This record gives sequence, C-alpha cells and structure tokens, in this order.
Amino acid sequence: MDNDNQGPRILITIWILTGLSGLFLLVRLFCKLMTKRLLWWDDHVLTLSWIMLLTSVVLVTISVSKGLGKHVSAVPVENLSSMGLIGNLTGTFSILAAVWSKTSFALTLLRLMQGRMKTLLWAIMASVNVAMGLNALFMWIRCAPAAKTWNPYVPGTCWAPDVYPRFGMFAAGYSAAMDFVLALLPWSVIWKLQMKRKEKFGIAIAMSMGFFAGATAIMKTIVIPTLASPDFTYVSTPLIIWGAAESAVTIIAASIPVLRILFRDLRSLSRRYYMSGSRAQAQGSRSNAKRNGAVMVSEEKNVDEWSDRGTLGGSSRKIIQVTEITVAVEGGGESGGHRSGDV
Repeated sequence: MDNDNQGPRILITIWILTGLSGLFLLVRLFCKLMTKRLLWWDDHVLTLSWIMLLTSVVLVTISVSKGLGKHVSAVPVENLSSMGLIGNLTGTFSILAAVWSKTSFALTLLRLMQGRMKTLLWAIMASVNVAMGLNALFMWIRCAPAAKTWNPYVPGTCWAPDVYPRFGMFAAGYSAAMDFVLALLPWSVIWKLQMKRKEKFGIAIAMSMGFFAGATAIMKTIVIPTLASPDFTYVSTPLIIWGAAESAVTIIAASIPVLRILFRDLRSLSRRYYMSGSRAQAQGSRSNAKRNGAVMVSEEKNVDEWSDRGTLGGSSRKIIQVTEITVAVEGGGESGGHRSGDV
C-alpha cells in the first residue's frame, strides 16, 4: 500500500467497522423481534446512530475519490473546497453517530435504574448531547461567513486555529469519560440479582463493553489536533478511522447485552431437546409397570422472561407447575387421570 496515499487504508477500515456494527445491530433487532418484544426508544436511536455512521462513511468514500488520504500538494486545487464541505458534513454525521449511540445505551440503562441513578443518567445524556452538539455547531460557525470553513479562498475571518480543536478535544474527552461511567453503572444493578457470582460477572462484562468505546474515544481525542494541520488531507487519516471506530464499537457494545436472549434461547432449546429424549425413554420404562403409579412432573416458568431485567437473566421470580399423572396398567386399564396446579 502506497504510504503517500492513505485512501485505501481509510476505506477498508471504516467499511469493515460499519459492516460489523451493522451486523450486530441486525442481530440485536432480530433477537428482540424473535422474542416478541416491542422495539423501544433505545433500539430506534441506535438504528439512527448506525444510519449516521453509514452516511459519514459514504461521504468519506466520496472524499477519498477526490484526494483524501493524499498529501495536500497532490490534491487538485479545484477539489479542496468541495472536500472541505464534505469534510464538515462528515464530521457532523460522525458526531451524531457517536453521541446517539451513547444515548441509546443510556436509554437502555434508564429502564433498569431507579431513583438517583435515573437522574444521573438523564444528566449524562443531556450533557453529552449538549457538548457534542456544540462541537458539531462550532464546525460550521467558526468562520464568518460560514463558507470560509470549507473554502479558505472566501474572504472573511475565522477563530484562532487552535480554538476549535481544543473544544473538540474537550467534547471528545468528556464523551469518553461518560463511556466509562455508563460501563460501570450496570454493576450496581447486576450485583443485586439473585444468581451465581459467575453469572453476575458474565452479565456485568457484557453490559460493560462500553469500556472499549471509551478507549476508542480517547484515541480519537488524541488525534483531533490534526484538524489544524496544513496537510489535513493526509494527516487526518487517524482521526477519520478512530471517529468511525468510536461509533461502531459503541453500537456493538450496546448490542451485546441483548444477544444474551439468543444464547439463552439456544441453551434452552438444547436442554428441552435433551429432556424430551430422556422423558421418552422413561415413559417407555413405565409402560412395563405391573401396578398403578403416580408421576409428578414439575416445570419452572420465568414470569419475568421478556422484561429488561429478564434479558439480563437475573430474575428470580418463577412459577413451578406441578402435574400429577396416574397410570393404571393391567386390571384397571380404564382408570386414569391427572391433576395439575401452580405453586
């Protein structure tokens, strides 16, 4: 790969990230629909976030065709202004993808938390959306007229070169910090669930994938100063890649907990298949009995199976259905019956 042309590297990386995150999102939605659960706001916001990510990646692809990834000296002068405008649009959609993916996960947690934790979640959502929203807005108003932000040849004035990158670093850094907070919050709920410690750790880790999102946000924060570089078409490569990675990883992290439904149902299906085989074998043995007998069959039902806490696998509320079956063989072939009841 040509070191003077980072375009192919950009495209391969961001399209893989977008495709992978889209796959996780589709499986998340499939799991919810498969279990007849209604899609909620967190699902819709996460889907919108992925659409913003896809839009930004399409715009980057267009920019690469115009010279993004090459040194600015190798880019045709007539392409610079259009690349600048596309760059502003890409940055806006990328910011929206990042902030809405975090908002989606916060909305998911909102349904699990109570009291002060809910207030904290609302504060996090509001503050992150304001900080990132201002970051997107400043991208367009840092020059007067606004056209000068993407076309340096337009007469006008702009903020000092380091002002916008500094605010961008603040907003991205704050967003990264909130990723870590959101990743830690589920532990307070999970640790109170009635289940084995091993299962608690499994669920907590699944709910804490936001740590990886926070790590990608930190990496993006580090490379934001490249916005002020004269050779921005080349040195902005890491910023573009980490920007896409932040949103993609957050979408994946927000989808992983819901995938527990799929794994749980697959285990349950396997268990039922095994039990049905064992029960058929046992019934074959009982058919040779020479006297009346009673068989007690019990079945546990999780009444919280489709709720958000049920998704975590932590509900301890169950109904045990007991069925008594009386079988008469030889001498009383006409008698038989069953009784059932819930405990």
